Amino acid sequence: MSSIDSVQQIVATIRAEMAARINPGERQGRGAPTRRADNNRAQQQLRLRALIGQRVKALDPDDPKRGKKAFRIFLESVLLMELGETLINDPSFYQMVDDVQQAMEQDPRIADAIGKAVSILLAAPTTAG
Repeated sequence: MSSIDSVQQIVATIRAEMAARINPGERQGRGAPTRRADNNRAQQQLRLRALIGQRVKALDPDDPKRGKKAFRIFLESVLLMELGETLINDPSFYQMVDDVQQAMEQDPRIADAIGKAVSILLAAPTTAG
Protein backbone atom coordinates (compact mmCIF):
# COMPACT_ATOMS: atom_id res chain seq x y z
CA MET A 1 0.00 0.00 0.00
CA SER A 2 1.44 3.36 -1.00
CA SER A 3 -0.28 5.13 1.90
CA ILE A 4 1.96 3.24 4.31
CA ASP A 5 4.98 4.52 2.37
CA SER A 6 4.22 8.15 3.18
CA VAL A 7 3.80 7.30 6.85
CA GLN A 8 7.12 5.45 6.75
CA GLN A 9 8.73 8.51 5.15
CA ILE A 10 7.50 10.61 8.05
CA VAL A 11 8.87 8.06 10.51
CA ALA A 12 12.24 8.21 8.73
CA THR A 13 12.17 12.00 8.91
CA ILE A 14 11.35 11.87 12.61
CA ARG A 15 14.15 9.38 13.22
CA ALA A 16 16.65 11.62 11.45
CA GLU A 17 15.43 14.68 13.35
CA MET A 18 15.59 12.90 16.69
CA ALA A 19 18.99 11.37 15.98
CA ALA A 20 20.35 14.83 15.29
CA ARG A 21 18.82 16.20 18.50
CA ILE A 22 19.82 13.33 20.78
CA ASN A 23 23.25 12.43 19.41
CA PRO A 24 24.43 15.39 17.32
CA GLY A 25 27.83 13.85 16.68
CA GLU A 26 26.75 10.25 16.11
CA ARG A 27 25.43 8.62 12.97
CA GLN A 28 22.30 6.51 13.19
CA GLY A 29 22.64 2.82 12.47
CA ARG A 30 25.43 0.61 13.68
CA GLY A 31 25.11 -2.31 11.32
CA ALA A 32 22.71 -4.55 9.50
CA PRO A 33 19.74 -5.65 11.61
CA THR A 34 19.21 -9.34 12.16
CA ARG A 35 16.08 -11.23 11.13
CA ARG A 36 15.03 -11.45 14.75
CA ALA A 37 15.37 -7.68 15.09
CA ASP A 38 13.37 -7.27 11.88
CA ASN A 39 10.63 -9.53 13.28
CA ASN A 40 10.58 -7.65 16.58
CA ARG A 41 10.42 -4.37 14.69
CA ALA A 42 7.52 -5.62 12.56
CA GLN A 43 5.60 -6.74 15.67
CA GLN A 44 6.31 -3.41 17.33
CA GLN A 45 5.00 -1.56 14.28
CA LEU A 46 1.79 -3.61 14.27
CA ARG A 47 1.19 -2.81 17.93
CA LEU A 48 2.01 0.81 17.27
CA ARG A 49 -0.47 1.01 14.38
CA ALA A 50 -3.20 -0.54 16.51
CA LEU A 51 -2.55 1.86 19.38
CA ILE A 52 -2.49 4.89 17.10
CA GLY A 53 -5.70 3.71 15.44
CA GLN A 54 -7.46 3.35 18.79
CA ARG A 55 -6.36 6.77 19.98
CA VAL A 56 -7.29 8.51 16.71
CA LYS A 57 -10.66 6.77 16.69
CA ALA A 58 -11.34 8.25 20.14
CA LEU A 59 -10.95 11.82 18.84
CA ASP A 60 -14.16 13.82 18.45
CA PRO A 61 -15.04 13.66 14.73
CA ASP A 62 -16.36 17.23 14.92
CA ASP A 63 -13.18 18.67 16.45
CA PRO A 64 -11.72 21.22 14.01
CA LYS A 65 -8.23 20.34 15.28
CA ARG A 66 -8.76 16.61 14.80
CA GLY A 67 -6.11 16.32 12.07
CA LYS A 68 -3.48 18.12 14.12
CA LYS A 69 -4.35 15.98 17.16
CA ALA A 70 -4.19 12.80 15.08
CA PHE A 71 -0.71 13.69 13.88
CA ARG A 72 0.29 14.53 17.46
CA ILE A 73 -0.85 11.05 18.54
CA PHE A 74 1.17 9.53 15.72
CA LEU A 75 4.25 11.60 16.55
CA GLU A 76 4.11 10.85 20.29
CA SER A 77 3.66 7.15 19.63
CA VAL A 78 6.55 6.91 17.19
CA LEU A 79 8.87 8.88 19.42
CA LEU A 80 8.00 6.75 22.44
CA MET A 81 8.66 3.61 20.41
CA GLU A 82 11.98 4.96 19.15
CA LEU A 83 13.25 6.59 22.33
CA GLY A 84 11.74 4.35 24.98
CA GLU A 85 8.35 4.19 26.61
CA THR A 86 9.73 5.38 29.95
CA LEU A 87 9.66 8.91 28.54
CA ILE A 88 5.87 8.86 28.80
CA ASN A 89 6.23 10.12 32.38
CA ASP A 90 8.75 12.84 31.54
CA PRO A 91 7.15 16.30 31.13
CA SER A 92 10.06 17.45 28.98
CA PHE A 93 9.17 14.71 26.48
CA TYR A 94 5.91 16.49 25.68
CA GLN A 95 7.72 19.80 25.19
CA MET A 96 10.08 18.02 22.81
CA VAL A 97 7.07 16.63 20.91
CA ASP A 98 5.66 20.17 20.66
CA ASP A 99 8.99 21.43 19.32
CA VAL A 100 9.36 18.62 16.80
CA GLN A 101 5.77 18.95 15.57
CA GLN A 102 6.12 22.71 15.17
CA ALA A 103 9.41 22.36 13.28
CA MET A 104 7.93 19.70 11.01
CA GLU A 105 4.82 21.77 10.27
CA GLN A 106 6.96 24.79 9.34
CA ASP A 107 8.94 22.86 6.70
CA PRO A 108 6.83 22.89 3.50
CA ARG A 109 8.18 19.54 2.27
CA ILE A 110 7.43 17.85 5.57
CA ALA A 111 4.11 19.68 5.95
CA ASP A 112 2.92 18.05 2.70
CA ALA A 113 3.87 14.62 4.04
CA ILE A 114 2.11 15.42 7.32
CA GLY A 115 -1.04 16.30 5.38
CA LYS A 116 -0.91 12.93 3.62
CA ALA A 117 -0.29 11.14 6.90
CA VAL A 118 -3.23 12.92 8.54
CA SER A 119 -5.47 11.84 5.67
CA ILE A 120 -4.32 8.26 6.17
CA LEU A 121 -4.75 8.43 9.93
CA LEU A 122 -8.27 9.83 9.71
CA ALA A 123 -9.32 7.45 6.93
CA ALA A 124 -8.01 4.33 8.69
CA PRO A 125 -10.66 1.64 9.23
CA THR A 126 -12.11 1.63 12.70
CA THR A 127 -12.09 -2.10 13.28
CA ALA A 128 -11.40 -3.39 16.77
CA GLY A 129 -8.39 -5.63 17.11
